[in-house]
Amino acid sequence: MSSSSANDSSGALPDPFPVPQAVGCIRTSIRVPGSKSITNRALILATLADGVSVLHGALRSDDTDGLISALQVLGCAITVTDDSIRVHGCGGRFATNVPVHINLGDGGTPTRFMMAAASLARAPVTIDGSARMRQRPVADGVTLLESLGVGVTSASAALPLTVTPGSAAPHGGTVHVSRTSTSQCVSGLLLCAPWFRDGLRVEFTEQPTSQSYLELTIDELRRWGVAVEESRNASGSFTAISVPHGPPRARADVFIEADASSAIYWAAAAAIIPGSVVELLGLPQQSRQPDMRAIETIGSMGAIIVPSPIDRGTTRVTCAVVGDQLPLRGGRFDLSSAPDGALAIAALAALADGETRLDGLSTLRVKESDRLAALRDGLIAMGAGARIDGDSLIITPIRSAAVHSERVQALIQTVRDHRVAMAFSVIGLRTGGVKIVDPGCVAKSYPAFWTDLARIAAGR
Repeated sequence: MSSSSANDSSGALPDPFPVPQAVGCIRTSIRVPGSKSITNRALILATLADGVSVLHGALRSDDTDGLISALQVLGCAITVTDDSIRVHGCGGRFATNVPVHINLGDGGTPTRFMMAAASLARAPVTIDGSARMRQRPVADGVTLLESLGVGVTSASAALPLTVTPGSAAPHGGTVHVSRTSTSQCVSGLLLCAPWFRDGLRVEFTEQPTSQSYLELTIDELRRWGVAVEESRNASGSFTAISVPHGPPRARADVFIEADASSAIYWAAAAAIIPGSVVELLGLPQQSRQPDMRAIETIGSMGAIIVPSPIDRGTTRVTCAVVGDQLPLRGGRFDLSSAPDGALAIAALAALADGETRLDGLSTLRVKESDRLAALRDGLIAMGAGARIDGDSLIITPIRSAAVHSERVQALIQTVRDHRVAMAFSVIGLRTGGVKIVDPGCVAKSYPAFWTDLARIAAGR
C-alpha cells in the first residue's frame, strides 16, 4: 500500500521529467491528499467561526498554503502540523485593522474566496496574483460585491484589486446572478453569508456555471450547521439559494475526504492497464465531490467502479481486461459538472476504442491554462487525434500498434498547469515515452504526485 503525506517531496526532478512506464498491472491502495475544494471551504468557515476548529486530513499544497497565509495576514491564528490545521476563529470580523496586501499566486479559488472574505475585514485588502491569475476572470466577484455595497477598486475588474469593507459587516440581502465565468465568486459569498447582517439570497436568472461546486459549498455549509435553503427548476438547476444570518460556531474536529480530483489519475491508470486494481482510500463512492462524476465516467467507459468490500469509505477501480486489447470504450460524455476531472478522461480517450467527444468544457479555457488548447496540443503530440468544437473536445485514439510497440514519444508542455501534467502522466504509465515539462507545477494541488507515481509504476 502507498499513501501520500502532505509534506512529501520527490526532491529535485529532471525537467523535462520522463514518466516511468508501469512494470505490469497495478495492484495497490493509495490515499491521496485531502480535497482541495473542501479544504478551502473549511478554512474560510473555520476562520470566520467563533472558537477553535481542527481540520484533519486537510490538503497542504501551494493553493491551500497560500490561503492560510492570506488568512494569517488578516489576523487569524492558524497552527499547521503534519496531520492537522488548528484554526482560532475571528468571530465574523478579521482582527487586522490596517490595510494589507495579499498575493495568492496562481490560486483561483483562494483569490475569489478572499475577495468575499475581505468584505468582513476592518480595513482595505488588496488582492493580487500571478501573471496568469491577472488574466483569469474575477469581474463576477467585483459585480457581486458592489451589489452588496462593498467598495472594490480595480483598473479593469481584474487583479490587482482592493476591497474596502464598511465599518460593519455587509447587510447582505438579495443578489441576481446570470451566467458567470466561474462558480467560485458565488461560493465565496455563500460561505461568508452567515455573517452578513441579513444573510444572503442568490437568485439565478440563468443556469448556474459549475452547479456541482455550488452543491459542494452548500454541503459544507450544512456540515457546519448552516440552514441553507435551495430552490430548483424542473431540470434540477438552481433558481435560488438562501443562507440565513446565523454564524456557525467552530467545530472541534473536521475530517476532510481524500481529493477526488487527485484520486482520478490513479483511477484512470487502473482503468487502462489490464489486470489492475486500485483502492482509493478515504474516498467514498457516494462522495459529493464533483470529480466523483468523472470517476463514474471511467466506469461508463468500461472500468469497474465499486465500493471497496473491505472499507466502505474507499472506492475500488478495476480493469477486468487481461491482454493487449484496448480496455476502454470511447463515447460521448458531458463533463460540465466535473471540469477538473475532464483532463483525466481526455487522457483515457487517447487509449480507448473509438472516438470520444467530451462536452461542457467551456470553463477549461479560463483555468490555470487554456486547458482545452493544452489538451488538444498534448494529445496530438502523443499521436492521438484531437480537435476543439465549440465547448467540446473530440478525440481519436493513438494507434494501438504504437501503444503496444512502445513507439509513443511525446514532450508535453504543461503551461504551468498541474492537471495537464498529471493527466498526460497517466498515458505515460501505459505507453512509456512521455516527458513532462515543468513537473514541479503539481505542487499546486498534489505535492507528492511524482513520489506516488514512482511507487505505482514500480508495482508497489
